[in-house]
Amino acid sequence: MIPQRYKKTWDYRIFNITKYKFFLMQRYWFISMVTMLTIYVINIFFAAQVCAQQFEFSGKRKKETISFTSIKNLIIIPIYIDDKGPYNFLLDTGVGQMIITDTSFLKKINLEQSKTILIQGYGLGEGIEAILTRNVNARVGRSTIKNIPTAIFKSDIFDLSAYLGVKIYGLLGYYFFNSFLVKVNYSSNKLTYYKNDSKVKIKGTKLPLRIINAKPYLSATIQTSEGADIKIELLVDNGSSQPLMLESMNQQPFPLPLKTIPANLGVGINGEINGVMGRVNTLNIKDFTFNNVLTGFPEFSMKRSLQEGNTRNGTLGAEVLKNFHVTFDYKEEAIYLKKRRNFNYKFDHDMSGLEIYVEKTPKDRFYIGRVEPESPAERAGIQSGDEILSINLRGMEYYTLNNINELLKEYDGKQVIIEVQRKSQRLISILRLKKRI
Repeated sequence: MIPQRYKKTWDYRIFNITKYKFFLMQRYWFISMVTMLTIYVINIFFAAQVCAQQFEFSGKRKKETISFTSIKNLIIIPIYIDDKGPYNFLLDTGVGQMIITDTSFLKKINLEQSKTILIQGYGLGEGIEAILTRNVNARVGRSTIKNIPTAIFKSDIFDLSAYLGVKIYGLLGYYFFNSFLVKVNYSSNKLTYYKNDSKVKIKGTKLPLRIINAKPYLSATIQTSEGADIKIELLVDNGSSQPLMLESMNQQPFPLPLKTIPANLGVGINGEINGVMGRVNTLNIKDFTFNNVLTGFPEFSMKRSLQEGNTRNGTLGAEVLKNFHVTFDYKEEAIYLKKRRNFNYKFDHDMSGLEIYVEKTPKDRFYIGRVEPESPAERAGIQSGDEILSINLRGMEYYTLNNINELLKEYDGKQVIIEVQRKSQRLISILRLKKRI
C-alpha cells in the first residue's frame, strides 16, 4: 500500500523498473561462451501523475544530435544529474523509470518524500532494497526533465562498470524514448532525437510496436531446427546485446532446439540465471530474415511470468538491431528499420570459456572471473583469479573488453597466447579456440 502522505503525488499505476533484461558481457559459466548481465522484472507502485513528464528542449529547438559510445552494441550516453556530471548511462528501451546503480547518489540526492522498497527479481529470493524518488532532474544534451521517477539501488549488485570496462552510473529508458522521435545510427554512433510534433521524413520499413508498461513489443516469426514455424512476441530491447532470448510459450518453457549447451545467462538480483544456448534456423521480422540465430533459453519460471504481467515469448536484442538504422516512434507506436550498408548478421559465439572483468585503477587491470568446466580455457590451465598480463605478447594497455571479446570468437582453432599472474607466478598458456554451438 502507498503511504497516505504520498497520495497527492504518487499513484497506483504499475511500472517495471527493469525487465527480463540482458547485458552482453564476457561472463561465462558451464559451457556457455557468451552470457549477459540480467536485471529481471521489478513491479512497483510509482508516480502516475508524472507519466506526462517529458524531456524538453528550451526555446524553439526541434532536434539534436549527440554522439554515443558503443560497447558490445550497447548505447552509452552522457547524462547530467541535478546539473552535475556528465555520468555514463545506458540508453535502454527495456527500462521504465530511470535507474541509478551507483550507490554514491544516495548521498548526493535529496531523498525527502522518497520510499524504500524491496526488489525481487530473477531467483526470487530475498531481493535487495532500492530508494524510489522524484527529487531528480536530468539533462541529455540540451533536453531536460524535472522530477523524473528514479530508482536508486542501495547496493550495486550488477557492477556494470567491471563488465563493460567503463564507469556506468545507471540506465535511462522510457522517459527519453517517449519524449522524442529517436533515431539510432549504429554506423556513426550518433543519436538524433526530434520533438514529437516535428515533421520528419523517416526512412526504412515501418513495423508496429505495442507500448506496454513503458516498454516496446513487436511480433516476429521463427523457424525452429525441426522446421516448425512459430509466431512470437518479443520485447524490443536495445539494452540486450544477445540477438534473441526465448523463455516461454503458452505459459510453458519454450521448446529447445536439438543442439544446445548449458549456460549461465547472467546475474540477477538473487543470483545466477541458468539456461542453455542454442540456435534457431531463421528469425523473420516482417521483410527481414536472419539465419542460424544464436539464442539463449533461460530456465522457465511461472512466477517470473506472472510477475512480469505481460505475455511475451522473449527478447530481441541489439545484436540484431545493430544491422539497421533504427528509429523509435513511441507516439505512433512504431519502429522503422533501414538496412545498413555493411549489413552483416553473422552471430558468433565465444570460443574460449573465459569470464573476464576489469578492475578500474589508474590503469585497467583484467582478471579471470570464471573458467567454464571442460572449456578450452580450462584445458589450457587458466584459473579463476588469474590476472591477464598480456595477450599474444602485447600488454593489456593495448586492449579493451571489446577487443578481447572479438578476439575470443574469431574462428575455430585459432591459437591465443595468454600470460597471467597467479599469486607470485607468471604463467603462459596457449589457448586454442573451439566452436561449440
